Amino acid sequence: MPSPRRDRLRGELQRLRNLAGLSGRKMAAQVGVTQATVSRIERGETLPSMPVVRAWLAATDVGEVGRERLLDLAEAVLAETRNWGELLGDVGHAQLDVQRRELDAHLIRNFQPTVIPGLLQTPEYARAVLSIGRTRDVVAAVAARIERQQVLYDMTRAFEFLISERVLRWPLGGEEVAAAQRDRLLSLARLATVKLAVLPADATVAAAWHNFILWKPPDGAMYVTTELVHGAQEVHDPDGVALYVALWNRLWAAAAVGDDAVALIRDAGR
Repeated sequence: MPSPRRDRLRGELQRLRNLAGLSGRKMAAQVGVTQATVSRIERGETLPSMPVVRAWLAATDVGEVGRERLLDLAEAVLAETRNWGELLGDVGHAQLDVQRRELDAHLIRNFQPTVIPGLLQTPEYARAVLSIGRTRDVVAAVAARIERQQVLYDMTRAFEFLISERVLRWPLGGEEVAAAQRDRLLSLARLATVKLAVLPADATVAAAWHNFILWKPPDGAMYVTTELVHGAQEVHDPDGVALYVALWNRLWAAAAVGDDAVALIRDAGR
């Protein structure tokens, strides 16, 4: 469910395309994205980057006043925090929104300092995580989260997961659930599409206070999402994204990868 400003932006962009007499395919060619991305933008499922918004406005010959108004609106939408009530919507969970992002990206870098990333969770661990959060329909959310994991087997995509060592030692759901979850990590770490790294508990390379995910669509700029106590936020500004990329690189460089990561996962169960 898009926010009011986001809904206004996607509606304005769609209106301008229709007024200009451009098909979705022609608009896609004008702004340098796929026709599917144009459709997702107009449905409010994908946020256009500022370069895409500027190209869209140029293709429709909107007046200067209208252009500045929509550029201001786009910047406001890209910077806003969506509260959890909006994110969970009528269905009571946010899994479908996340799945759309996953299907729209060919590279995903996921840093999680508190829990195992959703794409790597067992059903029991997912149920335990979602039960202590804001999710209203836990049963539906678990089913949707497990269904999302099929994307890990798509060889056209790449996933890099970075988790804190302390996450491995948190007995969420009980020791049996935690043990099964560690076994699941060991199994998924062997997939060709997955790179898994563990940040040792004594690493002091940087202070990362919250989770974040870097998303790279095949025909768009990298952007960031992060979950906060009061909601979720997206970062599309290139300078802001660059800060997260630099932080990711520092954390990954300090992490255990490959056989060293496997050793830490196994050690956490002893």
